[in-house]
Amino acid sequence: MANNGQTDTAALVAMLSECAAVNVRLALVADAQQWQLHHGQATLDDTPLTERFWRYSTASFLELRLPGLTVAALLRGEEQNVHGLHVVVPGPPASSASISRLRGQQEWGRVATPWPRTEWTINRDANTLQPGHDLLVGDGPSFLNFDQALSAFLHQRPHRNAGRSDLWRIALPQRAGWLSQITVGPDLLTAVVDGEALDGAVLELSWAAGNERQSVDGAGTYRFALPDGLAHDSLLVLRREDQWLDWRHFPAPTYGRARDTSVVWEQPGPELDLLLARGEGQHLECKQQVPEGDSRKKMLKTIAAFASQDGGTVLIGVRDDLQIVGLSEGTNVDKQVLQVVGMIRDNLEPVPSYEPRVIEHDGKTVLALDVSGGGQMYAYRDGQRAEFYVRVGPNTVPARHHEIAAGFRQAPTVTTF
Repeated sequence: MANNGQTDTAALVAMLSECAAVNVRLALVADAQQWQLHHGQATLDDTPLTERFWRYSTASFLELRLPGLTVAALLRGEEQNVHGLHVVVPGPPASSASISRLRGQQEWGRVATPWPRTEWTINRDANTLQPGHDLLVGDGPSFLNFDQALSAFLHQRPHRNAGRSDLWRIALPQRAGWLSQITVGPDLLTAVVDGEALDGAVLELSWAAGNERQSVDGAGTYRFALPDGLAHDSLLVLRREDQWLDWRHFPAPTYGRARDTSVVWEQPGPELDLLLARGEGQHLECKQQVPEGDSRKKMLKTIAAFASQDGGTVLIGVRDDLQIVGLSEGTNVDKQVLQVVGMIRDNLEPVPSYEPRVIEHDGKTVLALDVSGGGQMYAYRDGQRAEFYVRVGPNTVPARHHEIAAGFRQAPTVTTF
């Protein structure tokens, strides 16, 4: 089964028509005496939902359960009455949809689920009515504009990007089998398997020098011995014959992004080894100790660059040659953390999202700062002057005018609701 590709919209219409009911979320824009669909999400699932209706003079947001035939009709471009609203679909229906098969806990378009899923997306037609930028005040919470409300309604998270390009997003949960938790220890990998149809499934751990397999006889806990620790780029796959049900990959961790909550590092040392495997670069900066003087300014510029792009990690207690030396003996770690937090608070504007973590490795203590990419520009403030930086490979360099302008164009207007 291919993980990505195209499928005919007619096949999606037929699939929806066979469903008695579908969980749906709709974002609508007022158009004369009717409501034009701006974005729709359908989940082919029997999971109960709590209905929500946010109604404003220029926009409406609905979450409810609809007959499959009604959703299929909307997908065909036919007008429908939904919760007392006359809903129309812009332009002719698209002939095809993009299809993606996603593993459990994989985030795509700000959505992640514990189990794998198949998702179809249909892009918006050029004739779609564009929402306004007026303040939304009505039956739902108040928002600065449509994009803010849409992000809150769909994700309960602040607006990050300039709207959505997809008219429809249709999800089919795949609950035959999934990896609900993986614990990585210094000499043991433990996987908890769950699922509704695990007959004939196999759990396989692969790495460059070999692989191991275990038959899965139902939901439960399975273990792989790691006499040499977890190898770099190991792959854990729950499979049935030549089809995967779920999987996890263990390369260097994804910098500055939300961590996969299903993977628990029982001893952080292996994670640190993987983090260093690729060396300093676009997303990693190493410091031997909490910096002082000019070195402090350099680290803060790098943190600003990480936050202005797609995130990164600063490791304190690691030399430039990637040797782990740890913080100085007798160091008060909590005091060091507070010192770094103070530097960031006093010198970066706005303060980026980051997480300080203490990692113990072979008797040495390393302080890691995981900096999230914020979708906007973050400044290092030198007195009254704001300076902007980006990361180019292992170097932090001043941002160019067009990079700064682009950063501010995509910046969210507010950061909290």
